[in-house]
Amino acid sequence: MKISERSNPASYQAALVSAALSSGVGHDASDADLDQAATGAGLRPPALAASREAVRVALQCPVDFMDVTDSPDAVVGGNDIGQAVFDAASERRPLVVLDHDGRPVVMVPQPVEESA
Repeated sequence: MKISERSNPASYQAALVSAALSSGVGHDASDADLDQAATGAGLRPPALAASREAVRVALQCPVDFMDVTDSPDAVVGGNDIGQAVFDAASERRPLVVLDHDGRPVVMVPQPVEESA
């Protein structure tokens, strides 16, 4: 299944975050690194600067509930974690959450459409 960057940006960005994590790309990845991660995962390289930025933000600031990482940019405080989750939901961008073993899990906001 193809994921469209323009029609479903949050899912596309989450897929690109997963691809970047799988290929070892960090938050300081070049555009070429992100393009390579995308094509390696069967995605088209990102065309929008907003997609590249969302991916870099997700990679730079993982949410670490259990404080298992040594990353200086990890979000570990209760209020900070809540704000990170709220911001990702509000901005419809992916969020990296570290599980209890420190493994990254990509989460993507899925807005619920209300019936008319």
